[in-house]
Amino acid sequence: MFEYLDEFIQDNEDDIIITGGITEDRIHVLEDKLELELHKEIKEFLLRYGIIMGYGVEILGCGKGSESSLVRETQRFREFGLEKEYVVIRNVDEWIYCLNNKNGKISSWDRNEKKHLLKGDSLEKYILDELMDAKEEWD
Repeated sequence: MFEYLDEFIQDNEDDIIITGGITEDRIHVLEDKLELELHKEIKEFLLRYGIIMGYGVEILGCGKGSESSLVRETQRFREFGLEKEYVVIRNVDEWIYCLNNKNGKISSWDRNEKKHLLKGDSLEKYILDELMDAKEEWD
């Protein structure tokens, strides 16, 4: 899991920021705050990377010593009607990108329409696609 993303990060290490992974204990704290057990792919993301930023893209997560942007944004959008099985992984103004905690699929959620549009089958593929597209526009 995440071998393609690891390769992309290595090839672009000067332009990618990773906050560093968090511990299993910290993941349990996040799960308690969200009142759910996180999907295995988002757990692995948090353990390996924490948060990833590059080329204007930020994938939410949790840094080693900071508040969790993933928890903060998920709780915030639950107040606007986001269903409990979704975890916010990216906030881009009118669109919120979410991981379906039941099946690991990625969707965009329109907070006004309260509808999901499927964007990918895995977190790794979604992140990689977003970073690669942003890199092309960046150059």
